[in-house]
Amino acid sequence: MNIFDRNKGDYKMVDLTEFFEDVRKDAMDSGLKLMKTYGIKGMKEELGSTNPVRLANKMINFFIQYEEYEKCGEIKELIDEYKKECQTK
Repeated sequence: MNIFDRNKGDYKMVDLTEFFEDVRKDAMDSGLKLMKTYGIKGMKEELGSTNPVRLANKMINFFIQYEEYEKCGEIKELIDEYKKECQTK
């Protein structure tokens, strides 16, 4: 894909693979923020996610690829809290 470079007044090639990977990273970071705000239970009840634990596990797998293990740990804690809540009911 070409994009106009205003500084040079010409078009240059853009690496779409890198662009879409950046979009994907931003989406996963936004998903993590939502999950931290609403919790796993809230993802299901308030945001309509049909299987929030499966979604959370997919997010963990994504963050492992980028060695963002602290985010994986945060998600794992949210999953554990949700499972604890489900067991006490």
